[in-house]
Amino acid sequence: MKVRPILKKLLRVVLTSLVYVLFFLLLNSLFLNLFDINHPAVSLFITLVIVLFYHEQITAVIRYVIDISLYRKFYAVNQALNDFNLELNTTLDLKLMIEKFSGFLRATFHEHEWAFYYRWGEDYELFASSVTDGDLPKLLKLPKRLSLDRIFKGEMDFYALHKITDKNVNLRQQLKEFRSFNFYYFLPLKSYKGYNGFLLFDRKFGYYLLFASLKKFLLRIFKKTADVFENDLLYSEVERKSLQNFLLVEIGKKISSSLDLNEVLETIVDSVNLLVQYDAGGIFLIDHAKPVLRKMVTRGYDNNLLDKLLIKIDQGIAGWVIKNKVPSIINDVSKAPEYFKVRETTCSQLTVPLMTGELVHGAMALESDKLNHFTPMDQELLMTFASQAVIAIENAQLFEASTQKKQLESELIVASKVQKALLPDRPPEFPGLKIGFMNIPSRIVGGDFYDIFKLGENKLAIAIGDVSGKGAPAAILMAMLYAGFRSLLKEFYPVVEVVARLNNLLFETTTDGYFCTFFFGIYHQANSEFIFTNAGHNPPLIIRKDGSVQQLTTGGVVLGFLKDREYRQESIYLASGDYLILFTDGVTEVKNSEGKEFGDEGLIRFIKENRDKKPQLLRTLLFEEIKKFSSEEELADDATFAIIYVE
Repeated sequence: MKVRPILKKLLRVVLTSLVYVLFFLLLNSLFLNLFDINHPAVSLFITLVIVLFYHEQITAVIRYVIDISLYRKFYAVNQALNDFNLELNTTLDLKLMIEKFSGFLRATFHEHEWAFYYRWGEDYELFASSVTDGDLPKLLKLPKRLSLDRIFKGEMDFYALHKITDKNVNLRQQLKEFRSFNFYYFLPLKSYKGYNGFLLFDRKFGYYLLFASLKKFLLRIFKKTADVFENDLLYSEVERKSLQNFLLVEIGKKISSSLDLNEVLETIVDSVNLLVQYDAGGIFLIDHAKPVLRKMVTRGYDNNLLDKLLIKIDQGIAGWVIKNKVPSIINDVSKAPEYFKVRETTCSQLTVPLMTGELVHGAMALESDKLNHFTPMDQELLMTFASQAVIAIENAQLFEASTQKKQLESELIVASKVQKALLPDRPPEFPGLKIGFMNIPSRIVGGDFYDIFKLGENKLAIAIGDVSGKGAPAAILMAMLYAGFRSLLKEFYPVVEVVARLNNLLFETTTDGYFCTFFFGIYHQANSEFIFTNAGHNPPLIIRKDGSVQQLTTGGVVLGFLKDREYRQESIYLASGDYLILFTDGVTEVKNSEGKEFGDEGLIRFIKENRDKKPQLLRTLLFEEIKKFSSEEELADDATFAIIYVE
């Protein structure tokens, strides 16, 4: 039992009773002596009536006087919580909301030692504290097995820090840096999506927890704050995605209208800063003659210093990224021996490779003067912009090559390399499926698009498309289709949402008269489900084991022709022995000497006659069949097909 609150309640009752007795005696005495009331009973009656009439006001005054002296801290914190409650939901800016919460903690608990950590990226970052000692850890990394969601499975509450560490030896090692401070209470901040931060308080904070109503109020406000953080984060993500898509459209327009590499790269670097704040950043390309990294476009660096430095491609974080062909987030560069020190104030760095297929052109890097500044979401976004930079680089290289050789021939040769690098050169290994595909451009470059790749461990993404036109314009449009498709797919929209957004992206970035057909589906290994949508493309065929044939037509209109179109998706199931055949019109519209088309019938007949052969062999035989059927030496249109067999 908590003695202190009971004693205070008893004291308030005693003092209230005493004040009532004194007030009653004073009034009775006044009536007897000043008003000359001779009969004591009359004076007593009048006094009793007055006291009963004003007893609520008298009680309120008495309690206020007592409470303001005995419960000053209680009411101060209670009022501060009420005021801060009004501040919640006044902004959708996450960082501003965090600043407001930090200010509330400073103003309300200035007599205590406290610290506020919020999950930023993969780590918990110190955002505010009453501790002036610089030894308080700025970042706290908790492995997944020690995540707050796994440790605290109940409702939010104030836990004794030493009890938490005593129960979990591994967590004790993670929180050992807090032992040298006067922290006693640990409060995990739980939102509707899980824990997103925590608070630390000293032992004196326990005074507020003696009052059940105040403790409940504290937990309610802190819970509401965690929910507001989550809502603001969601809003920030939505707002940033919207701005990202707009910027990608603008960059796409710039890429399609300009072959000035620096101009496009300048646009990309400045656009990134609207979404990810950085203190220095730039795009660096490999000079294979040295080999070193050459700055192309930079912000926030000392360019004179960069011009003097020869950064080898195996040096620094950029060198590591180029070598390993994967992006990198360094939360604290002082703990990263591979960091090549170019700026004294840099604390964290985000670097992504600039790649076409397996060919690395360079790296794009952002640096911040804050620890733990960059998040996985920032990394994903920068990869999307890097893909646009690669297109700009390839376009510029194509233009440069075309001025040195015959313009048309050189353009086609370089574009062919770009196209081959963008499109997969071999099918992925996927359990339960055998895959074979082939792409035959009618010229050196083509306008057919195809992509087959794994999404995680048990999903396979399959896409095929055909852009309008031929040659270099079709190849550039196909590259834009590829970049837009890959960037949207990283956001894990449903199949139909990817196609709808891709349609708007192409509508904004292409001129009138250009469009493309497109088919996209995702195969789920767990239940053999295939979810697809068809945007005006030649309907893929499913040839069942029993010989029946199904065409996949569900979807909508071609991409890039009309804005804000709605698309439908359909779900089907593939069984063992089924074939899924995807193709462009260059396969079925091949004509023989009599003017007859190969058609869907020819394709179906060929698969049925050769269904005992593996897809890798079938693709070669199908190409030979098409060439044999055609009356021309070369195909009149690009021909692309994929054969997928369910084992």
